[in-house]
Amino acid sequence: MARHKRRSINPPVAGQGGEPAVAPTRETAAKLRHDVVIRLYNEGRLRSEYLQAAQEIRAMWEAFGRALFPSARNPGSFHQPHHETERSDLTARLSLAEEARWRSRYRPWADEMWHEVVAAMASVSRLQLVLDIVVDNNEVREVEDWYRMRHGLGLDYLRGALHRYCEIAGWIEPDPPP
Repeated sequence: MARHKRRSINPPVAGQGGEPAVAPTRETAAKLRHDVVIRLYNEGRLRSEYLQAAQEIRAMWEAFGRALFPSARNPGSFHQPHHETERSDLTARLSLAEEARWRSRYRPWADEMWHEVVAAMASVSRLQLVLDIVVDNNEVREVEDWYRMRHGLGLDYLRGALHRYCEIAGWIEPDPPP
């Protein structure tokens, strides 16, 4: 009985010996989504400060997502409120650095963006538009179509929101009042 060479369940990587890596099919490649924010930055449509703001916004959402599910860590290691006046919310599961960024940057920015309406749709806030692009990785044009916005307006709203985040964070000087 001849023995067959075992194949690894991990596909070979080009340049590491063995057979060359197999390219994805057209259908699979079409399903892959590249990071929209990084693509906008690479195309010169977002400033580096805006990229940093977008990545911090995304990191805050990932941190809160982590806090929604049980941890492999001992639950006793988390801060437990000792008084009724102490909050027992998702911030208790954030690291100290994450909580500081949330309180000083994200929360004031999100409160402000929540009240700004985009286009003619009163039910859609600027915060929702930013989250659709930055966190959910949807294309700007796609989001503009959802909210029936003029082409280019979504990118303008995104830039304005990220600019405001940078101002709150102290990374850029605030714009003078008109």
